[in-house]
Amino acid sequence: MVQDQDRRAGNAVLILHPHPESVGVARRFVAEVCIASRTVPTLCESAVLLASEIVTNAFIHGRSDARIAVAASHNQVRVEVADDNSRHPRRLEPDADALDGRGLAIVDLVAASWGVRDDSIGKTVWFEVTVG
Repeated sequence: MVQDQDRRAGNAVLILHPHPESVGVARRFVAEVCIASRTVPTLCESAVLLASEIVTNAFIHGRSDARIAVAASHNQVRVEVADDNSRHPRRLEPDADALDGRGLAIVDLVAASWGVRDDSIGKTVWFEVTVG
């Protein structure tokens, strides 16, 4: 599940294998970095929620390991999730009865900013949550 990790106050990287438990590991990882950085609790909660959505998308659509990087301070958290698939995510307008398809809408609503960066292999989806 967890291949490698590097944790330093405020910055951390974790590599996850596509396994059902890995999304929970990612949530705990983001929370631990936020706590170590004394991040405002509401920002931490938002970062954990959004990381869960983005890591889940990486596994479902990227079909590869996910690399999650977290940079946190008292009033800002930036999370980057990379996978090996170059196809960019797109926001859907799901039917009211749909069980999925709302992840990017949630990211769009909660994050101060977010985007996608092309990498030499695959892509990185990133978001930032901030105070104010």
